[in-house]
Amino acid sequence: MTRGSPADLIRHEADLIESGLRLQSQGLELLLAEMRALAGLMPGISPPAAKSDAETEAGFDNLPV
Repeated sequence: MTRGSPADLIRHEADLIESGLRLQSQGLELLLAEMRALAGLMPGISPPAAKSDAETEAGFDNLPV
């Protein structure tokens, strides 16, 4: 059995971490798709209308001076 260089071991570990993160991301994307599909089936729930930047800023402009 040959030993790999430290760089090879680190590269292998980074590949494993990347694979794990990719799998987690795929799971979250699937969950989001399911939530959107269920929200479309529920009566009375519609996605919020996109606001303009001015409307978004006006909603936060409530701090006392």
